[in-house]
Amino acid sequence: MATSSTLEPRRASGRLFLLLGIAVAVLGVIAYVVQIKAQRLTAPWYVPIAATIGLLLVVVSLWRGRTVWRALVLVLLVLFAGAAWAFMLTARLPPYTGPIAVERPFPAFATERADGTPFTQQDLKGEQTSVMVFFRGRW
Repeated sequence: MATSSTLEPRRASGRLFLLLGIAVAVLGVIAYVVQIKAQRLTAPWYVPIAATIGLLLVVVSLWRGRTVWRALVLVLLVLFAGAAWAFMLTARLPPYTGPIAVERPFPAFATERADGTPFTQQDLKGEQTSVMVFFRGRW
């Protein structure tokens, strides 16, 4: 007596893609919190990028197996990724309103040159044309 049983390969449920999608989106937010705690004030472009990658992974998960929970996570990630992209693309620095402007005297200051010699506003006086360049950054 011979029996034949055909075993169809079980289709992956996509649960791993769902978990990876959520994890990638959450890791983007965690990285931003760490950046703020470290006082590194740079544009966090990785947050909307991570949210978009997480969104794509959830789409793959939903394609492999449709459930209400996956659809709910998809909607939430669409909203989050959209908000993150909107924030990054529309956020602008406020206009400069500091003490330096065209035709106004330079405010008093004292600093050092790269070689360690002192430099003050007195060094700017005279007939020479001067250009000051300010670098905001970390060394």
